[in-house]
Amino acid sequence: MKKSFANRLMLNFTCVVFVGFLMIYFLFNVLIDNHIRAEAEAALSHEFTIVNETELIPTLPFFPFNDTLNFQIGLNRLQSSRSIVNVHTIVIDQNDVILYPDPQHLSPIEIDRIKALATFWNEHQSLFEASEDMIMTAHEGHTFYMRATSHYLIHRHVFFFESTPVSVLIYTDITPAMNLKNSMNHVLLALLAILGTLTLGISFLLSTRFKQAIKRLSVHAQTIGQGHFDQKIKRLRYLEFEQLGNSMNTMADMLNTYETNQKQFFQNASHELRTPLMSIQGYAEGIQLGVFENDEATDVILEESHKMTELINDILYLSKLNTAEDFQMAFRTITVDALMKRCIKRVNILAEKENKQLFLDTSLEIDFETDADKLERAIINILSNAIRYAQAEIRLNCKAEADFLCMTIFNDGPAIDEKDLPYLFDRFYKGRSGNTGLGLAITKDIIIGLGGQIEAKNLEKGVVFKLQLPLKQSLNDRLK
Repeated sequence: MKKSFANRLMLNFTCVVFVGFLMIYFLFNVLIDNHIRAEAEAALSHEFTIVNETELIPTLPFFPFNDTLNFQIGLNRLQSSRSIVNVHTIVIDQNDVILYPDPQHLSPIEIDRIKALATFWNEHQSLFEASEDMIMTAHEGHTFYMRATSHYLIHRHVFFFESTPVSVLIYTDITPAMNLKNSMNHVLLALLAILGTLTLGISFLLSTRFKQAIKRLSVHAQTIGQGHFDQKIKRLRYLEFEQLGNSMNTMADMLNTYETNQKQFFQNASHELRTPLMSIQGYAEGIQLGVFENDEATDVILEESHKMTELINDILYLSKLNTAEDFQMAFRTITVDALMKRCIKRVNILAEKENKQLFLDTSLEIDFETDADKLERAIINILSNAIRYAQAEIRLNCKAEADFLCMTIFNDGPAIDEKDLPYLFDRFYKGRSGNTGLGLAITKDIIIGLGGQIEAKNLEKGVVFKLQLPLKQSLNDRLK
């Protein structure tokens, strides 16, 4: 079963938003964890360096040393104001007695926490000694990073050099920073839920509108397929669908024009064929009834047969020009002058019969890449028309301009009626004294098929046909 484009679009859009947000969520957690660890490590390293470089001096140096004596950690409180963590110190003697901080100034919870950290250090002294990195531990929902040294001496008296070995534990509680991270995670998850809901709503709305637009276009395509070319699709909401709808309307107009032209073509063809057939039928019946002499009747029948044959050949040739399989160009290289002389030679007999003169005004010895046979037929069609209407002379002129061959065919006959000019190359359109109405239509199709242009203009005296053709054919033209 085919999947719906709109549903797939909605699903993909929603997935992209969710995956993007989850990536941001996990990236945020990784970055904040690394930042907290880096801040804790920097703070502990700073304090550890100070402790290693500083002596511990008794607060009351004139009294003898005892276990309850408070100590002042020299410079131990010089912490960086930029740190997001607080660093604390614990001093323990050789008997695992906590010398600092003074339990009298601590709450029961703080005392319990310090004892737990001291116990953890005592149980893992080898781990602290083997590694210079900070060690992580947890107690009652709090997370700590610790560093420690067991090779530290305390001066018992200012005036004596007697010292006592102790261990110094430096720790930081990262629980507040972790709580802040968790709170921000809750906010991010709430935003994810809100954003997800909005995404689903927007995706559903967009997919519904897409479905409606596609359904309208589908119905319009079916309408065109049924031959209703006059119906147009109305304005659509989105630009791409609007462009597609306009293209379908244009296609419908083209199909309507094609169908109209096709009907008119068959009507004109039927009319053009009916006239000689009726003439042939009339003279044949006259021969049968003895009304006409055989010689007179046969002359008319042969003349009408020739006209009908010419018309049928033109119709078949025009039909082939409009069929992609049959309208294959056979490109080859020929000199312009040779092609023009061939065309003049073929119509020269007709011109002499009509007492008209043909002139080739220029000799252009340049190579020309084209389908010589088809182009020759197109030129001969124009020359034949020119001979029919000219008073005395027809002139053929060629010149190369940039990459184009520009050709003019002039005759000194009467001007073309202005109302006929726009339809001069239409099929079966016959002006004054026209023949079949197909010759110029064939010529136009050939010239356009060769990548050129053609037009007819009235001059002050006479008519000129202008042709423009590329001297070299592109690869696309070759593949036509």
